[in-house]
Amino acid sequence: MTARVGLVIVGGVAGVVARVVGPIVALLLASVVAAASPPARPASTPAAHPLLDFARARERTRERGRESYGTRNVREAEHALEQGHVPNDADCAGSLGAQRFANLHLEVAAARAGAGDPRGAADAYRRAHACRPRDADLLAALGSVLFDARDYPAARAAVDDALKIDARSVSTNRLAANIAFVDERWPDAIARFRYVAASDPDRVQAGYGQLMFWLAQARAGIAKPEFVVRAPGDGWPQPLLLYLRGEYTEDELVAQVKAGDDDSNIQPNTSTDERLCEALFYVAEARWSRGERDVARDYFAALVNIRVLYFLEHGLALAEIAKLH
Repeated sequence: MTARVGLVIVGGVAGVVARVVGPIVALLLASVVAAASPPARPASTPAAHPLLDFARARERTRERGRESYGTRNVREAEHALEQGHVPNDADCAGSLGAQRFANLHLEVAAARAGAGDPRGAADAYRRAHACRPRDADLLAALGSVLFDARDYPAARAAVDDALKIDARSVSTNRLAANIAFVDERWPDAIARFRYVAASDPDRVQAGYGQLMFWLAQARAGIAKPEFVVRAPGDGWPQPLLLYLRGEYTEDELVAQVKAGDDDSNIQPNTSTDERLCEALFYVAEARWSRGERDVARDYFAALVNIRVLYFLEHGLALAEIAKLH
């Protein structure tokens, strides 16, 4: 699930996109972690925010100091680069080993991204781009880590350059749509997410395009958001689509989230924590669209505390938290 899990495949090299908390947001998140738990409710009273309650309860029992997912060995990647006799950037594109040299830079980019250093990853992607200047996927990968670093103007410029080379790329249009969503440029976000939802050949991935297409419309103030008409994928994230359509309650959504850790779940990248990360984001955005800003902020904060750093929703949530304070 490359688009969803932030895994950038460029020339056969996988770059895990880590999500990094900036200094201002970090202060906000510290207060979130330290916040007191909500008061207990009588057993007969329905939960007002069942997904948020579940996330907080899960966070209280979570093992501290666990290793982040997707961590790569930066030292090993940089050692391989040093041993690769890579030419200067200005000479790389015209060299006989341009493809191999680019891949060495991409390994460094992947390692740095996985270690939580998106700016270091961006430098490595730029060096890889010097070796392969017409590679649209590489430019999109650069835009992705710049997005994680919350350098949205630079991310937008890289993505625009990628689209000039391949305007029909679903993954690049998805990233362009995410940037437009953060910028609250709703017509652009709506148009691009509509394209992603209609064009992604993977019906499961198209479901995420559907979710963001619906949310962009809702956040733009459209009273009755619509979905693109196409056959849905099987399994997750269909419960999230049903929730947005009003066919699932939040309590029912919690049950589907918990099922992510069932032995019967064979769907990749949909463990309970991963489903919870996604569910918190889409429910938060739906609540924000209804004017519940404070509740939405709490949901986003709970999402960040789960630390599913390799999902796009993590980076999107950080951007939304910054706007809600």
